[in-house]
Amino acid sequence: QTCALPISAMRVDATAGPGSFVDLRSDTVTKPCEGMRQAMATAEVGDDVIGDDPTVKALEAYTAELLGKEAAVFVPSGTMANLLAVATHCPSRGDEVILGHESHIFYYEQGGASSLMGVAFNVVQNQPDGTLNLDQVETAIKPKDSHHATSRLLALENTQNRAGGKVVTPEYMARARALCDKHGLALHVDGARLWNAAAALGVPPRALLVGVDSASVCLSKGLGAPVGSVLVGSAEFVARAKFLRKAVGGSMRQGGVLAAAGPFPLKEDLPKP
Repeated sequence: QTCALPISAMRVDATAGPGSFVDLRSDTVTKPCEGMRQAMATAEVGDDVIGDDPTVKALEAYTAELLGKEAAVFVPSGTMANLLAVATHCPSRGDEVILGHESHIFYYEQGGASSLMGVAFNVVQNQPDGTLNLDQVETAIKPKDSHHATSRLLALENTQNRAGGKVVTPEYMARARALCDKHGLALHVDGARLWNAAAALGVPPRALLVGVDSASVCLSKGLGAPVGSVLVGSAEFVARAKFLRKAVGGSMRQGGVLAAAGPFPLKEDLPKP
């Protein structure tokens, strides 16, 4: 099973002298390079809350196109992107998301989808390769009657962080999509490190999201941007997610200063098709 490595070997400061080192504690300790800092300093900005920040809009459009989806929304963090995704797919309190016991959404996000949005967690054991056993997922889907939470969403992760960065293949994703279609579930991918998975498999990032209803991707890990994630999906999905973004304090005014850092690594660091 493939394990992904950082995209750009954690940018090293070209001005660093002897004795400098690469900090490998996490891909979250990357720092923006000079080109990224310059893009941020000169970014054209507006007010993203009212939808007229051109740099935010450009990042959203570029990311949506890159990942093969209709629309996108820029948010401060991957945790918020996943929160909005789960809440959008599970609009009624007591709706249910099925996800792995080692997933970032379940393990590292304080149960926010439950505590803030009223979504029930239905947890399935992650396999050593980072996937969920789809037979077990099917067994976990509740019957549709008044005794049960309503199963609405299957959430997967690629790469799978707590499995050592294991990569989930397009073939597995196709089987997960078929299962969701059989039972009327939406399919979300926490793709914080989707870029790493694409690089490890030598495929475009969109190839890992075929048939996926929504995905979150992070700009501030191996790509080196200082902050930010992007949530992609259909235009209707993104419109609802933007509405919820306001409720959880994620709307930003002159967000273009932050969004300007995103296109730099997406265009410069990702493997070319």
